[in-house]
Amino acid sequence: MCVTSNRTGGKFPRTNQVCRSRWRGHAAASDKAAYSAAQWYRYPMRVIARISWHLILLTGILALTEGVGVAQEQFRLIPEARFLFGMDWSHQWVAGEVLVPAGGQPGSGTKIDVDTDLGVNQGEASSVTLEGVILDNHLFNADFLMFSPTGMKRIPRTFRFHNKTYEVGTVVDTRIDLYWLRVSYGYKALDYPPWWIAPRVGVHYIGSSTTLNGETREAGVMSNTRSLDGVYPVLGLEGRLQFPHGIDFTLELEGTHLITRGFLTMVRLGVAWEVYPDIVINLRCTNRLVQCVEDFQPLNNEWFYIVSGVSGGISFGF
Repeated sequence: MCVTSNRTGGKFPRTNQVCRSRWRGHAAASDKAAYSAAQWYRYPMRVIARISWHLILLTGILALTEGVGVAQEQFRLIPEARFLFGMDWSHQWVAGEVLVPAGGQPGSGTKIDVDTDLGVNQGEASSVTLEGVILDNHLFNADFLMFSPTGMKRIPRTFRFHNKTYEVGTVVDTRIDLYWLRVSYGYKALDYPPWWIAPRVGVHYIGSSTTLNGETREAGVMSNTRSLDGVYPVLGLEGRLQFPHGIDFTLELEGTHLITRGFLTMVRLGVAWEVYPDIVINLRCTNRLVQCVEDFQPLNNEWFYIVSGVSGGISFGF
């Protein structure tokens, strides 16, 4: 709870002094947090622990059922179709810029670098995936990424966000909520076992919400949030190389350019290992680029993100 003090005996009233001093008290801690966040080479131990737990569990299952997995048939909920439902945990690195004016008014917003200005550059994420193969040649893919990196930093310059001014030296606590839904359909155009290639079409829906908590020139300490979203029809290509013992390598490419409204690209390299019938371990490296620009105001909302990460998870077939 912030307490506001106002002394009228002086030449100028003093307002929000307690709140100001509280934010100044976090300066050293914020600098330390920003430095720690910059250590991008530290692999997240929580992700390793989760993946290791799954590996240990599945290894135990294999040990108890030695020799059974080769002969057992895969479960099929629908004849001539196979689906895999899974969850992935990942560590993502993010870079980019946001421009958030108020009502399109010139001067009401400044382009802000999320890493340099706000100290937001990495975080953990989770995703839900669904893959399907129907009649051997028809491919269906869907995944939903949830990523909410945070950062706290003493900002190095003055900027404006949604018509509010954040002065240089102010400590700002930032949270970016990114939701990325992808749905695609592909068809095996070239199928020469052990490899195949499939062109595909799809759509991406991306929602982004940026929240800045800090002291502003106009309103004192406040929480300032702005949400934007975009829809991107895409064209893509998927290639897969299959190896013995249930191991597959996959390369996925997708992209589009919307002329004045932005662009999107995605590259993913993955390996899947079916360690037991209908139990698949997935490891993936993914790079995503997206730009979203409104085009109907004098000064438009705009954001650009590069999201790169390593993920591991487990899927179950049916």
